[in-house]
Amino acid sequence: MNKKRIILIVLLLLLFFLFINRETNDDNILYIPNFLDEKDYQEILKLRSDENNFIFENFRYAKPLSNKVVNDIFYNDKYMDQIKMKLNKKLYPSKFPIEHRYYPKDSPGMHWHKDLLMYEKPQYEGIFTIRNNTKSITQWKDSKGKIYNLWTEPNSLLLVKAKGYEHHVTPPEEGEREIIKLIYTQTQKTNQNYKDEMKRFKTRY
Repeated sequence: MNKKRIILIVLLLLLFFLFINRETNDDNILYIPNFLDEKDYQEILKLRSDENNFIFENFRYAKPLSNKVVNDIFYNDKYMDQIKMKLNKKLYPSKFPIEHRYYPKDSPGMHWHKDLLMYEKPQYEGIFTIRNNTKSITQWKDSKGKIYNLWTEPNSLLLVKAKGYEHHVTPPEEGEREIIKLIYTQTQKTNQNYKDEMKRFKTRY
């Protein structure tokens, strides 16, 4: 094999790997199945979806989680490090309250939207699926308008970058989808949106 042919093959391989990395290393969205270990997941399963303890918000039920155990689990170094490694970014626990939510079978789902920017750098909105026996599909559009579909399985974490991809969740149709909503942030420096959302949060609950 002559030198020119070897160089050509090497260049083609480099282009191939660059293309693969460009397609897969997308920091706008990240899905991690089997996120928690069994012990921590069992702790989360102890949270109750008792409708009487939740506030109805037209399309879902929600309540704040001041549970220290939950906070310590999701902001534990071993899980934070896993996310940092996959995103290749520095991340910090957010001081914004964690929420426990569930969507009943008659919920219309969630409309198309982009998450509000609440920090000087885009935060990552985390959706941890506790239980999901519905037909709800999370969909998002990439920068070229291509739509992706994902059924989020129990014990999975979906991270969406604020002001990144537009996304929504289709109606459950049957069963119930129960989640924890939390934030991982690239900086602790907040903006006015953060202050406004904190006021709204305190008013709501």
